[in-house]
Amino acid sequence: MSAMTLRNLDPEVLETLRERARAEGRSLHSLICEILVQAADEEQRRGRMRAQRPQAERLQRRLDRRGGKGTPSQKLVRADRRR
Repeated sequence: MSAMTLRNLDPEVLETLRERARAEGRSLHSLICEILVQAADEEQRRGRMRAQRPQAERLQRRLDRRGGKGTPSQKLVRADRRR
């Protein structure tokens, strides 16, 4: 494990984190570690989504060529709304 020092952290942010840790019955250290892990997981998820975007766009273009804009259910909803 690595060590990290946080400098210039807004005192209000620090107090909010301390209160949350206290309310959850855990240490400030464990709370901050969990928050960082969640942020890293979210960034990885976003990276996977960015990587899949070109494939999704290709699929959407294929669907558009086959039968116009949208999936069959989208077309039905649009037609129903026009009535």
